[in-house]
Amino acid sequence: MKTVKVKLIPLTKDDKNQLLSLLNDYTSMIKEALDVIVRNDTRSRKKAHKICYQVLRKRYPHLHNKFVQEAYKRALAMYRSYRRLLNKWRKLPEMKRKKISHPSPPKVKENNVIELHIDTYKLEKMHGFLILKVSKSSGVFLKFLILKYNHAIRSLNGANLGNSKILIDKNNVYLLLTIRRNVEVNVHKNKLFIDVNENSVDCLLVDYDKNKATLFSIRHDIRKIRTNYRRIRKSIQMKVKNPYLQKKLLAKYGYRERKRVEDRLKKITTLLAEIGKQYNADLIREKPSDLKLNGKRKSKQLNYRLSTFPYRKFITCLDYKFYERKLNVDKENSRNTSITCPVCGYINKKNRVRDLFICKKCGFTFNIHYVACLNLFSRSNDGIVTIRSGRLFLISRKTAHVVTVNVAPNDAPINNDVLREKPVHISKILKIPKI
Repeated sequence: MKTVKVKLIPLTKDDKNQLLSLLNDYTSMIKEALDVIVRNDTRSRKKAHKICYQVLRKRYPHLHNKFVQEAYKRALAMYRSYRRLLNKWRKLPEMKRKKISHPSPPKVKENNVIELHIDTYKLEKMHGFLILKVSKSSGVFLKFLILKYNHAIRSLNGANLGNSKILIDKNNVYLLLTIRRNVEVNVHKNKLFIDVNENSVDCLLVDYDKNKATLFSIRHDIRKIRTNYRRIRKSIQMKVKNPYLQKKLLAKYGYRERKRVEDRLKKITTLLAEIGKQYNADLIREKPSDLKLNGKRKSKQLNYRLSTFPYRKFITCLDYKFYERKLNVDKENSRNTSITCPVCGYINKKNRVRDLFICKKCGFTFNIHYVACLNLFSRSNDGIVTIRSGRLFLISRKTAHVVTVNVAPNDAPINNDVLREKPVHISKILKIPKI
């Protein structure tokens, strides 16, 4: 599933006026449905439909019945979110509960979004242009010209439409079009193993066609972005005394932080997916439960530093882009991959010395992040890691290949234009040390 944002232009002034009227009515329906749901403490969609649908249909008979359904669904989602926050607050210890204020009940102050059910709209071609046709009520249709974008046209080819949204941002109108595409995923013999870290995504690309394996690292500045914006937020909280201005500034810089981190995530995942596509390599990654470290931390600063990378959002985006390119995704257990010797299998916390791995049993010395990639290779039942004449080799169980392990040069194993000159790059790696 994917969301494409395109700009809309009303065909007539009446269409724009009808859209504003629909927005006002839709906002009023959400407010009324929310009042009924809160008053009756409704938490299921079935009960919300029973107590809200008939009331709203009588109040707004001039609107399509699907707008009524979308209104009470949105109100129910707001109330459920409030209930989750309330339950978390109640579970806090009494001392912490006094410091944190009671969650406030949900309210609808402003609304600039109209949810469109799949039955309320359709796309039509008229004189070579793409037109959005929205059914407001029986016999009343709103028509908008869709400004074409290359990425939107590519996404619409062969895709199924889903429930979407109309966003009214000041004088601009946008369509958030949800599309679904069924993709047949194939299994390939080449593999791309990744290890996610706070400053880099380290990878092992195994190409059985050429009997080569390449280790490379994609560096990023997400940790730096998070740390800088944390410093900005602390400065605002200390220096700005006006509550309204403080809240406004925190929202402004919070939005900037989210957008910049999201930009980095998209570029990293796009680069990995393009590498997988070029080499016909399936993805082998860690399980989500293994991505974040568990247990006690030494300080708040260390705790914050290790949680700066949005692991779950990263793997969600990464899986989507691999599936979109018809590549398979497998998950492997990554417990103790950084302290396990890939050659002899010896496990010891003392094997890790900062960013260097030194096995206390066999003396194998290597980059700590690449050791994790090699261990993922062993755990995927693809083969084993061994040393011959001071060089690393991968012996495959499935294809009976002996694959040499090399370190990537300064350039990526693919055209680097996908990064668009953003601070995400393939790092320069030291040569593999001889044993």
